[in-house]
Amino acid sequence: MANPEHVERLIKGGVGEWNKFRRTSQAIQPDLSGADLSGYDFTGLDLAQANLEGADLSDSYLFHANLTEANLTGVNFTEADVQEANLIKANLSHATMTRIDLSGTGLIACNLEGANLEGATLTRASIPWGNLARANLAKAKLHLTDLREAQLIQANLEGASLQDTSLTGTNLQEANLQGATHVSIDLLAKAKSLYQTILDPDLKETLLQGHSHLFEKPVDL
Repeated sequence: MANPEHVERLIKGGVGEWNKFRRTSQAIQPDLSGADLSGYDFTGLDLAQANLEGADLSDSYLFHANLTEANLTGVNFTEADVQEANLIKANLSHATMTRIDLSGTGLIACNLEGANLEGATLTRASIPWGNLARANLAKAKLHLTDLREAQLIQANLEGASLQDTSLTGTNLQEANLQGATHVSIDLLAKAKSLYQTILDPDLKETLLQGHSHLFEKPVDL
């Protein structure tokens, strides 16, 4: 349950007063869990290490916001604008992020396990070493997205666009890539594993001819 004083300070004081509060009260961890923060303009807001578990941030504007190491478990980000925000090491597990705009956002080593990113825009987003196991990325726009060394085990990428996406060392084990577009052989050949990955038949056949090792059962299973 959110701290009522923290919610009031943010809503009534605005971004400027809130960020001043964060600078002068660094020992206080903001608790905004479960709060209704939908539709607000939080450009440049400092929410680093804040607890926002279960909060509603749908339709909010979080351009350049700092959400480093924040607890965003189960947060509703539907149609939020989070462009160029900092989400490094944030916990976004099971968050609702449908049609969210994460263009240019830093998500290095963040936890997106089970998150719903259907139709999201992640152009130029940086997600190396991220955990996207069982995440829903159906129809997501992943142009120039950095997914190096990321875990996409059992992730759903059906119909996603992967133009110039970096997949070096990415674990796509049991992921669904049916109908994905702009997926090149060179792109997938750099992945760590395609074991039991669902691919369009022609693409899979071509990969098997030159990169059959990617389909082998990992030794750690």
